[in-house]
Amino acid sequence: MKDFSNLEAIKKIDPQNTFESTNLLAKQCETAWQEVSTIEISQEYSDIDNIVCCGMGASIYGALVTKALAGSDLKYPFELVSDYHLPEYANSKTLVILTSYSGTTEEVLSCAEEAKEKNCKILILTKGGQLADFGKENKIPSYVFSGELNPAGVPRLGNGYSVLGLLGLLFKAGIIDVDENLLKDALNNVFKDQEKIRNSALETVETFENKIPIVLAAEHLSGNAQILRNQFNETSKTFSALYLIPDLNHHLMEGLQFPKENNLYFILLDSDNYSEKIKKRVLLTRDVILKNGHKVFDYNPKGKNKYEDFLKTMIFGSYITLYLGLIYDQNPAVNPWVDYFKEELKK
Repeated sequence: MKDFSNLEAIKKIDPQNTFESTNLLAKQCETAWQEVSTIEISQEYSDIDNIVCCGMGASIYGALVTKALAGSDLKYPFELVSDYHLPEYANSKTLVILTSYSGTTEEVLSCAEEAKEKNCKILILTKGGQLADFGKENKIPSYVFSGELNPAGVPRLGNGYSVLGLLGLLFKAGIIDVDENLLKDALNNVFKDQEKIRNSALETVETFENKIPIVLAAEHLSGNAQILRNQFNETSKTFSALYLIPDLNHHLMEGLQFPKENNLYFILLDSDNYSEKIKKRVLLTRDVILKNGHKVFDYNPKGKNKYEDFLKTMIFGSYITLYLGLIYDQNPAVNPWVDYFKEELKK
């Protein structure tokens, strides 16, 4: 086991201070919610027929979590676009949300111009760059955050800004309902339990060394599942996959038999706040996985409500993927193959 108390040795692997960005994730969430609450958004923004959220990579995490938390209570069709173009149906009754941590993402900037041409209602979430300039020039309600609580400067380590920022914007616009008292209570509990969450990740991480993590989740933790899968990829440099309940119960059950020799390790994101039908499916899913000879790690955040569930799960996932990357002696802040791909694409 790597000695994570040897800070000098860790700094050599993690010179961008990913560790501190992870420690500050809860503070990012609290700060983002407070800052967005001061933004003025006209209630005419809720006079829409549909929502399109544009973002790439970690910048789309807020939309994933929002859809999962809202679930069947979501009032409007909500589409995620990770591409250069808006759907043809986008018009003046469409709310387009432009999310780019850096503010320089070319796909999002392309969608920004199309949204303007189509006279869509627009909201912006960014740290700055061309997207912030676009918002200022066109007088668009925007959450432009400083990012100072993310010293590593890596978008996927600024999830507090991206996720709580988007939740706050949509709440201010009258698009979604958020129980502020429950959310603030959840944040308080997260601060109290952060050390416990970090220690749990540290005690667990060796379980996933040289394994392929398969993330399973349902309902309000569905967004967390994709975040965790992506963090295993980027932060831990590890192959990972995700499946959602109940959909996986209609196909994955039969795919657990072969090959007999494998390194799969299932992570089941459980919750006391799941609906009764999903709770039963979770139990049966675990049963089938175990009977097929695979191992299952259960993570239940034990939140008092769905907000606390997603916050604690997001923080746990950030720690465990960070520790795994460090075990592999990988700089958790860099993405050399993504960078290589982007450079080759420019040629």
